[in-house]
Amino acid sequence: MTQAPVISGLPAGVLDAAGYTPNIAQGSVFVVKGSNLCPAGVVQAGSYPLPVTLNGVSIALTPAAGGASVAAYMIYTYNSAGVSQLAAVMPSATTPGLYNISVSANGSTSAAVPVTVVQRKFGIFTADSSGTGAAALQSIDATGGYHNNRFTTGALGGSSGVSMAPAHPGDFLVAYGTGLGAIQVSDQGAPGVIDFSGQTSIEVLVGGEAITPLYAGRSPGYSGVDQINLQLPADVQTGCTVPIQVSVAGQLSNLATVAIAPAGGDTCSPAPVSTDVLSRLDQGGSLTLGSFWLTQVTPAATQPQLAGIGNMNESALGAFVKYSGFQLAGAAALLSAPGACQISYTVGNTAQLIFGSIGTYLDAGGLTLSGPGVGVRQLTRDTASGAYSVLLGDSNSPLASIHLPLGYPSLTPSPMIASGAYQLTGSGGADIGKFSASATVGQPLTISDGLPAAVNRARDLTISWTGGTSGGLVSVTGISGTIVGGTSTQPIYDAAKFTCTAETSSGSITIPSALLSQLPVTPTGGAGMGYLAVTSGAQPAQGNGMFTAPLTAGGAIDGGFFLGTLGTFTTATYQ
Repeated sequence: MTQAPVISGLPAGVLDAAGYTPNIAQGSVFVVKGSNLCPAGVVQAGSYPLPVTLNGVSIALTPAAGGASVAAYMIYTYNSAGVSQLAAVMPSATTPGLYNISVSANGSTSAAVPVTVVQRKFGIFTADSSGTGAAALQSIDATGGYHNNRFTTGALGGSSGVSMAPAHPGDFLVAYGTGLGAIQVSDQGAPGVIDFSGQTSIEVLVGGEAITPLYAGRSPGYSGVDQINLQLPADVQTGCTVPIQVSVAGQLSNLATVAIAPAGGDTCSPAPVSTDVLSRLDQGGSLTLGSFWLTQVTPAATQPQLAGIGNMNESALGAFVKYSGFQLAGAAALLSAPGACQISYTVGNTAQLIFGSIGTYLDAGGLTLSGPGVGVRQLTRDTASGAYSVLLGDSNSPLASIHLPLGYPSLTPSPMIASGAYQLTGSGGADIGKFSASATVGQPLTISDGLPAAVNRARDLTISWTGGTSGGLVSVTGISGTIVGGTSTQPIYDAAKFTCTAETSSGSITIPSALLSQLPVTPTGGAGMGYLAVTSGAQPAQGNGMFTAPLTAGGAIDGGFFLGTLGTFTTATYQ
């Protein structure tokens, strides 16, 4: 018997086709996820005009308040082993508002799910179509040569491949996305040149610097696809994962990254990894990191206390994650050098907030923590996320199962972690062989003026301290986002996270407003989450904070970190 189509997915079954978040703009490309939405295989609309029925599949939107249904224009249908996805264009004539959307396929129609159609909601396409990481863009150099944006200069797939290079100050960029808004011509065909610059305010933020685009409108030959042309200023920030966002009518797009080299350079700089690794990533290779923390964070004075429970969080957590080059931003936050800041964007669970949204999590078998105050503890691998963790408080507490960033309350009324040496050992698993790592917990620091309960994203934020581990590092981490799905114990966030690092001896660090402004406003009423933490620990060195581990497929991980950190946190609101 033919199975009926079902729309489903996290954070929702109907998403924009760029950032993969709810709410669909008029005239934009969107996707519908679920099961049995279409026959097996891939079928793409071969020519214009785009049809309203493709491969026997159609998408209908019925106004929630009643009225005639709207048929979407189909782009493709995909089904592999019952897991399916459809792509379509939302007709520009669709009036903004609440609709019920359904899919007809296999002679039956799915249950309808709600979707909101909005006037504009721009999203940047990313190079791996994940909605995060490297943006899908091209750079045009001073000679007029086009290059796919990458970390190094050369050719994709060898000498005869497509040209690749990082952008440079003064180069032109062409970025692609969807959601600038409705057009007056048919969405079923190639739209031609339609510039939106005169209709609404449009800016491109590169490294936090606002740039007025030269063109922001439809990509002439593609229905529902927008392109933005701009020139990088001479003083643009350089790096391998420079943030890029588009502001349309004051609303920021999803956060992506662009590789920018200094003038005349062949490789993006500063880089979180070596040029050899960057070259490997450009040619389709991967970067594998092991990142683990033994952490004690206490609540700031601004943090509400839970009477009788204890707010101190003491835990060990981490993961082995394999990243592609397009996902380097997620790894870069873990490799942030002293004096540097990194920002990443995630639609995902708590582990993905910490380690990056779409890396591949590896199996290292059983992991054991031992050291003063904690005895011997087993870390548990979460089957849903792939991350390892152990809360050192009461494991029977219902709070112990809540998947939230480090610093949220657990049952640890008095400190367990003490200064001294700790060991992390792995028995070996399907992906990672046996290993051992050591870390030393040093001295706590004191935040001079405390942590703010509210952060003004339009102003620089300076945090000063005294104490801390001599010769060590201080990290400041901030997260802000909205809960868009999941459950109360395993929420799915649409969030951005920054990490800034400084040497302990510097005594302070300033998080620039250009970076803070890239975090979304923290929603109120339990609809989202804001977080700010400052932690300190020893500078990682081989045998104390740095380790290696074998890959069962051969070779070894590119880097391993096991850090003992002490710090302070608050559930801050970003305004």
